[in-house]
This record gives sequence, C-alpha cells and structure tokens, in this order.
Amino acid sequence: MNGKIIVNLTRNWHPGIPHVRGTMFDGTKKLSPDEAQSAIRVLNDRDAVTSFLKKSNGFFSVVNVEGNNGWIAVDRIRSLPLFYGQHNGKLFISDDARWVREHVHDNEMDPIAREEFLACGYVTGSDTLFPNVKQVQAGEVVFFKPSEDSDIIVEPLRYYRYVHGNYFEDETEILFRKLDETLINIFQNLISYASGRTIVIPLSGGYDSRLVALMLKKTGYKNIIAFSYGKPGNWEAEVSNIVAKKLDISWEFVPYSNDNWYKWYRSDEMKAYSEFADGLVSLPHIQDWPAVLMLKKENRIPDEAVFVPGHTADKLTGSLSKSCPDIYKLPNYPHVTRAILETHYNLNASIKNNIIVKQFEWRVLRTLGDLAQYPDSASIYESWDVSERQPKFIVNSLRVYEFFGYDWWIPFWDKGFMNFWCRVPKERRLYQCFYKKYVDRISEQQALSLQDLQINTEKAISIKEKIRSVAKRALPKGYRWMLPEAILTRHIKNHPTGSLSRFPRKDVIKLLRQAYSSNGIAAYFYIKGLEENLRKGEV
Repeated sequence: MNGKIIVNLTRNWHPGIPHVRGTMFDGTKKLSPDEAQSAIRVLNDRDAVTSFLKKSNGFFSVVNVEGNNGWIAVDRIRSLPLFYGQHNGKLFISDDARWVREHVHDNEMDPIAREEFLACGYVTGSDTLFPNVKQVQAGEVVFFKPSEDSDIIVEPLRYYRYVHGNYFEDETEILFRKLDETLINIFQNLISYASGRTIVIPLSGGYDSRLVALMLKKTGYKNIIAFSYGKPGNWEAEVSNIVAKKLDISWEFVPYSNDNWYKWYRSDEMKAYSEFADGLVSLPHIQDWPAVLMLKKENRIPDEAVFVPGHTADKLTGSLSKSCPDIYKLPNYPHVTRAILETHYNLNASIKNNIIVKQFEWRVLRTLGDLAQYPDSASIYESWDVSERQPKFIVNSLRVYEFFGYDWWIPFWDKGFMNFWCRVPKERRLYQCFYKKYVDRISEQQALSLQDLQINTEKAISIKEKIRSVAKRALPKGYRWMLPEAILTRHIKNHPTGSLSRFPRKDVIKLLRQAYSSNGIAAYFYIKGLEENLRKGEV
C-alpha cells in the first residue's frame, strides 16, 4: 500500500493546482497567479523545478502535489512558511504548523529544539519545536514520491544559498552607480506590486527604513504614509519624524506605555496572533503589533495598504561585522561557529553549558552544509544569518501585517539586492562603510539635509550610548544576581518600548538575574505558555 499526501492550506492561496501564494517575477515581469501556475505546470523533472526556482524573484510559496507525488517550495528567505510531517503512512502538508502537529500526534517538544528556541528565539534547520513537524527551509524545495512500503519518500533540496563570490573590483563611484541601478529596478518591482495602493513605512531612526523612503521618493511614488511608535519622546520616533517631514511624507505616531503593554499582552487578539505567527518555530514578533493594531482601529491607514519595512538591509550590507570584526579582517577565522553561537545563541546563559553547546554547534554546521563552498569566514558568518535568523526571527515579523489583513513587500530581500551584496568584498562590508556612504549620498540628493539629520543622529547616539553605558555598569550578565531589586525594576520600567512590563515583574527580575535578555525573557514565557497549553490539550 502506497502512502497518501494530504494538503491543508488556509492563507490566501490562489485556487487550483499547483497552489501558489505570493507574487513571482520572471525577470522584471510580474506574473499573475494564473501565469505562475502555467509556468509551474510545464516543469517535468527536478532539474526543471530547481532551475525555475533559482531564476524566480519575488516572495512566494508553492505546493504542487497530485496524488502521492509532487513538491513544495518557499522562496529564498522563507517569507511564506510551509510545514509537513508523516504519520502512519500519511504525509501532511500545510501553512499551519499546528494542523500538522495535530495530525502527526506530536504531544511533546523536542528537548534540544526547546533549548535552541530559548537560546536564540527560533528553531534552526528543518526542525520545529516538535520532532515530527518539519519546516521548509529558506531556499528549499522538498520533493515527495511513493515508496514500496506505506511511507512517502521525502527528499529536501536547497536550491539557494547565500554565498559570496565573483567580487566587484570597481572603483567606488562605479559601484555606487551599480547599486543605484539595482535599487531603482527593485523599487520599480515594488511600485508594480503596489499598483497605486498606499505604501506604509515603519520608519525608524536607522538607515534601512530611511532608504525605503528615499527610494520611493526618488522613483516618484506619491501615496506614502510613515509611522513610528514607542514611549513618547524616544529618539527613534524623533528621527523618524524629521525624515518624514523633510521628504514630505505623512507621519503617524503610536504611543506605548507600560500599562498598555500589560493589557495588550493579555488580550484575546494577542493570543490569536501568537498562534497565527509562531509556526511552532519562531518567537512571535510583537514590537510593532500594538502600533499596527491602533493604526487599524483608529482608521489611520487604509485597508488596502501595503507595508514596506526596511528588513534587513543592514545584515546584507555588513552590520554583522560590528559583532565580530575579526571575521572580516582575518583571511580565515578559526572559530567562526563559536562566533555564530556567541552572536545568535545569547538570549540566556545556556551557551555556558558544554553539552548543550555541542548540540548547538552541530545544528549550526548542519545548516551551513559543506564549508568549502564559502570563500571566507565572513561569508560563512553572514550565510548562516541569512538562512536562519533573518527568515525565522526578522522576516517572520511580516505575520503582524498579515494578521491584520494587510499586504507587504520587503525590497531589500529582492533577488537583485541579495545578488549585488554577494559580490561586495568583505572589506567594503566592514562596519557597513560602503552602504552608509551610499545612503548618505541619496539623502543629499533627495534634499534630506545631513546637517539636519546630524543634530538628531548625535542626540540619538548620545542617548543610546548613555543607555548602553548604564546597562553595562548596572546589568552585566555575569553579576546581575548581585544587583538590588530596585535597579532591575527601573530597567523594566525604562525599557524603550515598555514591553517588559507585559510579564509578571517578579518573574522578570528572577530571569534578569539569570542572565536572560529581553528576547530571552519573551522566549521563556512563550515556552512556558506552550507547555501549559499542551497539558491542557489546547495547542
């Protein structure tokens, strides 16, 4: 008896087989859902499938299954996740991880996956928190075929990895022009996708979201709203407001408070969002969840809006070099896996447990594959981040917009932008020197005075450095247990968004003393809640 494949899709899929979700581009041409389906139907073998996926641009997932044969795939950054699992000869496929868990009868978490989630806020590779529920990895296609027994043979294949090489040797001015041409093409794709709808920019004080605003103005798009949030007077909002005013963009602000966070976190909407967003893989992103909630409730943005965040140009352009600059300066960095652990597995003190660390190291190497494919340690370092943290922790924040019924687009994960930075030498990625010079130049071209920005930037840096300085003196992880409760309480109350106030204060203080970060505390309470729901049978 051959196995059986059962598909359950719930989120805005185009009807018909193959099932297609999202938007594909063939070069610069945006494919309609019908055109995408037609292009997929003619793919008659694995080589044709992988070749098609490698050439495709946009943000999409595909389920192409008929009978007990077929394949499923996500784009190069897993922007629209898919899950699968097997039980009693049946293979279950869905965009809902909880549905798969229910049908494969997984009732206990994988202990190592649980520890990994607590350490970095997500589960790496093809695993989830439950051993028989799998996820399609970024840039992966998974083929299925019947076996001679009762199971379905599962054959995953990575069709895309973020690997540097074929480096540019151009002078800076020529490289500036190439980046400019690349971004113009990318934002023309965005404009084609938006098709006149209101584009909403989550505008922070940083370079990435500012570049989104600059490029939209440069390409002539008019229908734009920017917004910021947090405690009134925070430096991110102040810089955001200045940028919006200088670029003549409408600007909205949503104030956060400790009391509101406490209420938001306990609402039925937040519970529903958490289950909608986590995929049993990722810590649900909630930083801008209240902002989108209030913007929608108060009718401050239209229902047809397209959210365009700046995710995550800084990682592609070299911000990781700030965490470990030696990786970019040395010909070969001997402890690159350890550097990945120290940078990403740092939400609590588990990195000090040698047994757990060995498990984490194995999981890092599993994700990276053959290290010989990378030209240097910097490429290994960035590739892991692009394959793991960005899809599962940063890009997964797109679920916020989807939850409230909004569309989205992420221009800096366009194929063209990724391909460009794959060719930028590590010396030019160090401290983002080339990228920041480019954004500063575009700012000047758009009459966004660097002098005006400098006032705010200096203020922002000043405030940031003061906060960091105080935190280092008052809250170093190694001896937080020595600090008086009053200092830790002040830290909770003074959190930039107030979000630590959503948890019981005594528990937060206890976790801070145990070297948990803010995201580590969130991961702890997520796991605690999931375990309670498992006991109640409510997962």
